[in-house]
Amino acid sequence: MSTFPNSGRLNYSKQKVNQSSPDLYGEIAIDRTLLRQMMSETDEDNIVIRLSGWEKSGNHGPWFSIKVNTWKKTEPVLAPKVDPVVDDSDAIPF
Repeated sequence: MSTFPNSGRLNYSKQKVNQSSPDLYGEIAIDRTLLRQMMSETDEDNIVIRLSGWEKSGNHGPWFSIKVNTWKKTEPVLAPKVDPVVDDSDAIPF
């Protein structure tokens, strides 16, 4: 197993017992803190975990490195709109 948090690997199956056998197998280790955070962010029964993957090759053939994708789009923080101050001290009185 990977020593990097929230990552793992998928390998191609060397033999398929039948047509419905998986093409890939593997595992991923997800940090307990990340799981708690994901659970606190939703009331849904199912938690969607986005994964990113990279195809690699090694001594035993090709495999995929996978990682939990924790990137979140942040909304820009806009400064509050302030009405401009009008300086009318040099205005001509009538």
